Amino acid sequence: MTLLLGFAAVNTGNNLLYLLVSALLGFMAVSGVLGQRNLQRLEVRFRPGYELYAATDSSLDIELHNRRRWLPAFLIQLEIAEAAVLFPLLATGRKSQQRLTLRLPRRGLQSLPPIKLTSRFPINFFIRSRTINSEQPLLVFPQPMKCTLPVAAGGSREARLVELPLPGLDGEIRSIDDYRVGDPLKSIHWKLSARHAGYKSKRQQQLGAPALLLDLESFPGTLEEKLSRCTYLINYFSRQQRPIGLRLDQKLLPAPPGHRQRQKMLAELAVYAQR
Repeated sequence: MTLLLGFAAVNTGNNLLYLLVSALLGFMAVSGVLGQRNLQRLEVRFRPGYELYAATDSSLDIELHNRRRWLPAFLIQLEIAEAAVLFPLLATGRKSQQRLTLRLPRRGLQSLPPIKLTSRFPINFFIRSRTINSEQPLLVFPQPMKCTLPVAAGGSREARLVELPLPGLDGEIRSIDDYRVGDPLKSIHWKLSARHAGYKSKRQQQLGAPALLLDLESFPGTLEEKLSRCTYLINYFSRQQRPIGLRLDQKLLPAPPGHRQRQKMLAELAVYAQR
């Protein structure tokens, strides 16, 4: 349109058309400069808190930080792979967070795919874009694959149930140790504490069902299928509050119950055979 008006102004010598073409060109130039500056000094970070599994839709909180001092950020669309979120307005010096549903194809310690920032600001004459490579590491667990406990050579799944030492409050005394923050009062050995400068706590075994020991080599399939099946069972029995141990080759992870131990086992599976 601007080009046609320019030809018309040259052919007719109409000063009004010259002014109109100049105004349009100037407006396009200003629009291009504003659109380019709209993408400058923007920082992208992801916030941990969600578990990521390979080839599975997972949630990730993305934080966009406008580090400029004068110009707000308008209509910023953030794209990672095929997922996208829109930040309509971000004031100077402020941060905004949105949740993104992402599917990562493989397990292990890795970086996010390239992050693409696009904007149609100010009036959709141009679509400006910028690509950011994130150096923040992500730990992606193996894809869970539904399965049952592998059958032992004798045909019994109960062969996978073994006694592992578990801390508790209701079994036999394993040892007496120094008091640690978080120990319940009932675990304090009062008579022995009276003879020492500090408190002493009783370390007892836990009564109940025996811990479940998962051996990676006992699962059928390829390595990735073994890791996926093991991941599924760790999550399954953890939800049932069942103590779980994990054997990876010659490495044995003990089975104290809890969220941290579950994540530790999943992290070992995520990077297995990748170091």
